[in-house]
Amino acid sequence: MAERSGHSANCENAEKPPCACQCGGAEHGWQGALAIAAAPSDRDLLRLEREADQAWSQAERRRTDQRKPGPQTSAGRQAAIKTFVAEVIRWLRRDPNLREATKQLGEPFRISRDTDPDGPRRRLTAEQEERFVEAHVIPGLRKEFGDQRIKDFQKKAGTAHFWCELLAQTAHTLDKFRGRYNQAKRAVTAVLTSAGEGRPDGWTALLAEKDVIERAVELVFKHLPRAATGGIAVQDAFGLIWPARVLAVLMCREPRRHPAVREYCVKPIVRYGAAEIRERVKDRLRQAFPLDWPGPAVPDEDTSDLT
Repeated sequence: MAERSGHSANCENAEKPPCACQCGGAEHGWQGALAIAAAPSDRDLLRLEREADQAWSQAERRRTDQRKPGPQTSAGRQAAIKTFVAEVIRWLRRDPNLREATKQLGEPFRISRDTDPDGPRRRLTAEQEERFVEAHVIPGLRKEFGDQRIKDFQKKAGTAHFWCELLAQTAHTLDKFRGRYNQAKRAVTAVLTSAGEGRPDGWTALLAEKDVIERAVELVFKHLPRAATGGIAVQDAFGLIWPARVLAVLMCREPRRHPAVREYCVKPIVRYGAAEIRERVKDRLRQAFPLDWPGPAVPDEDTSDLT
């Protein structure tokens, strides 16, 4: 009877890649980010912002040592993303409804049984374990495909950003196929089981696990209505478009290497007025990603799906 399945508090509180534990990236960083957003004090958020500012300043100082502008280096892009993630956490801090929706959406992606990863280990009863497996995606996959196969899948998933790719594509298809739930699910499956352009590095190695990918999508879409606050019908899942975008950003932590997260999650958040992304944060993204980041004149995103 599993207790923590190899997961750690270090991963849940991680502020940068990579993820090397058995969650395959599914629990990477986002629980710690939500904790910072919900904390009584903004001390940790201010620390994140200071660290992002320092990283950005260091990247800019490298302009004289490298041929390309400092912000367009790996360090500069990571600093821009770190600045943006801190801004998203500040948004969650202002909006407890969005924070709770993001937390509920993240719940099915957990593998750790303990609600307090720093607390004592506890052994679940058989009934509790069965309920946990039923309510969580990766334990459900382990039950169906076996521990070893999913352990191997998770190693590839961590490298290929599988879980944040799944979230980014889910947000995109829910937005694209509003009201057509099954069509959205089929579109996500089609994307994730193909080797199209824009997939993260390592994606080709995942394609041999097509049946696992298909089942992962099925399980995620099974849990989406439950994750919606008060959700019962599948249509309730369409209220999760913004939480899915936020969760993908917090889970990924490296959108500089992940086109779908940039395109389907970061860009809409940057454009969304209620997120209140400050101009200096937008300007860092423009400098770090001059070929694909929105300029100042981009019109506002349609925000009617935020509930």
